[in-house]
Amino acid sequence: MVDELQGQVALVTGATRGLGLAIVKALAVKGAIGTALDIIDPETVEGLPEGFVADRADVTDETAMRAAIARAVDRFGHLDIVVANAGVVPAWSETEHLDLGLYDRVMAINARGVFATIKHAVQPLKERGGSVVVMGSINSLTAHPMQLAYTASKHAVHGILKAAALDLGRFGIRVNGVAPGPIATEALLERIRRRAVDGPTEEAALSGLAAQAALGRLATADEVAAAVVFLAGPASSGISGQLLKVDAGMA
Repeated sequence: MVDELQGQVALVTGATRGLGLAIVKALAVKGAIGTALDIIDPETVEGLPEGFVADRADVTDETAMRAAIARAVDRFGHLDIVVANAGVVPAWSETEHLDLGLYDRVMAINARGVFATIKHAVQPLKERGGSVVVMGSINSLTAHPMQLAYTASKHAVHGILKAAALDLGRFGIRVNGVAPGPIATEALLERIRRRAVDGPTEEAALSGLAAQAALGRLATADEVAAAVVFLAGPASSGISGQLLKVDAGMA
């Protein structure tokens, strides 16, 4: 089903690097076109596939998100797929030392940003029905030490997708999510390098994570992107309100 998304218009947040860029490329391979939304200057964006254009908006700014989604619809005529991928992983912190300002920022991006993206995509998605895919985490379902803010935000994402699926199903809009385990993106590697001063080396940390997975390795960005494409496309037409783990069998 090489062209299963032919003619479909997508909007992806956090889309110019890491998982977001992998998702955009995977959607394009299946025939989708659309908008790659991020906080960086669109003129500096490189590597987008044919059919996708870069635009700028901060998911924590509701006015900016409303305007960006409107621009996407004006440019392409309609909207079929929304991927709420933008997110942040804060530095590890003991609960007693967690700064509440940092907690608020993490929640604003990871949870409120997902909600704002869905909220302002509803009206255009109503016209034809469509699919929303949100970026959760294995921390949407469990918790790890020193990750209170991130865990809270990703638990919130799980709740948002389940409630939105119930609200929007009558319009033919499906809402699902993916829950990646550790993915060796540059963002993860940078966090590991920062900890290497007092902790394991990058190689040892990655090997330790891989050893926790049933497959003996980490899932990849391309595998996460493939799961997003599945949930966005017709093969998952009977699925809504679900969070699909992509973690190489970690838990």
